[in-house]
Amino acid sequence: MLLPGRMGPNALPALPNADPVIARDGELQMGLSLHLGNAGAGDQALAPTFGLVLPFREIAALEVEGTPVELFRMDASTRQRLGTQEGSGVARGDLRFGARFLVLPERGLRPAMGLRFMVKSTTGKMLEARRFTNSPAYIIDALLGKDVGTLGAARLRVLGKLGFFAWQQGNARQDDALDYGLTLQAARPRGGALALEWRGYAGWRGHDQPMLLGLIGSLPVVARRLDAALTLNRGINRDSPPWEIRGGFRLRFDAGMGR
Repeated sequence: MLLPGRMGPNALPALPNADPVIARDGELQMGLSLHLGNAGAGDQALAPTFGLVLPFREIAALEVEGTPVELFRMDASTRQRLGTQEGSGVARGDLRFGARFLVLPERGLRPAMGLRFMVKSTTGKMLEARRFTNSPAYIIDALLGKDVGTLGAARLRVLGKLGFFAWQQGNARQDDALDYGLTLQAARPRGGALALEWRGYAGWRGHDQPMLLGLIGSLPVVARRLDAALTLNRGINRDSPPWEIRGGFRLRFDAGMGR
C-alpha cells in the first residue's frame, strides 16, 4: 500500500496553501528542498523544485510545479521502517499541474473564494525504495482569503483551504483524504512577507495523516520583480517528514494573457 507515512518526503506531500485571488503577473519559482531526519538519524533528501503560474484576466491561472529529481540517503532504521533495502540513490520525481479559479472576490466581511484543481503525474519512480509512487493522484480544494487588518506597515491576510485528495493504490484501488490548511501572512507594501502556515491531510487507512507547521519568509531582490524566499517546515506527527529547509527565488513577469 502507498501510505505517506511509509514513503519518502516528496512522494505524497501536503501542498502549500494558496490564495484564491489571482495576481496580474505570472510567476516562475526555482529553488532547492532539503529534508532532514530527526537528530541522530542519517536521513537526507535533496531535490530541485520549480513552479510556474500563468494568470488569465485575474480570474484563473494555470499552474505547473514539481520535483524533477531527488537525491536521497536513508539509515538502517529508516530502511527497516519503510521496508526497503535501498539506502541511497537518485530517483526521478513527479510533476503536478492544474488550475486555480477565483469564484467570488473579497467584499466587505466576505472573504475571497476560489477553487484549485491539481493532478500528479506518474513520472516519479523508485517505488521499491519508497521514494515516489509511480501512480496518479489528484486534489480539489476550496480556497478562502481575507484581509484582517494591519501590523505596523504590514497587511495581515488569512488563507484557508479545505478539499479532497486521492491517490491510486494499485489496480482499481484508491486512498483518499481530507485536505486542509490555514495561513497567517504579513506582507509589506514595498515587498517582503512573513507567513505562518499549518497544513496537512487526513486519510483513513493509517499512516496517511501528515501534518506540518511552516515559517515562510521572503525579501525583495529587485522591487516587484524578484524575491528571495526561505521556508522552514516542521512535521508534527509520525506521518510527516521531520524537517524541511527550502530556499529559492520567485520571478514575476508580464504574462500578457487576456489583458
